[in-house]
Amino acid sequence: MMIESLIAMVRYLSPRQDDDAVDRLNYLFTPNILLAFAVLISFKQFGGHPMECITASKLPGSWEEYAENYCWAQDTYFVNPNEPVALVQQKERYNDDRRISYYKWVPFFLLFQAAMFRLPSLFWNYLSLSSANLEETNKAHTIEVLTRHLQNALKFHRRVLK
Repeated sequence: MMIESLIAMVRYLSPRQDDDAVDRLNYLFTPNILLAFAVLISFKQFGGHPMECITASKLPGSWEEYAENYCWAQDTYFVNPNEPVALVQQKERYNDDRRISYYKWVPFFLLFQAAMFRLPSLFWNYLSLSSANLEETNKAHTIEVLTRHLQNALKFHRRVLK
């Protein structure tokens, strides 16, 4: 039972037969690349130390961790190791030459982009499950009915134009 559901899910997520290379690039390769980059960035950001902040050596471990978390969450700026931090004026701290551009939401935006590339295809697959009767036994009959309908519509259109 479990294996059958896994196989059904793999079939549901596998490439379809009604697409081309550009479609596959949009719904299969691009989201996978974005997902790989999001995971790669997340390993360093959430598994390790994304950035090291200078803290006083007298701080206990928990306070040092708190200071680094605060530093990571707030805007940061660079101070030359030879320059005392206390001498850096408040207005100088966020100049463009001192400011560190470290954007912590990148993995989440990459995941969002991957979802936005993949969701239209999943929606299309979901809607196409019950929208057509493409069994080989009924295909010829369905094509014949559709052809007859189109011919009648064109005949009606020609009569209206006269």
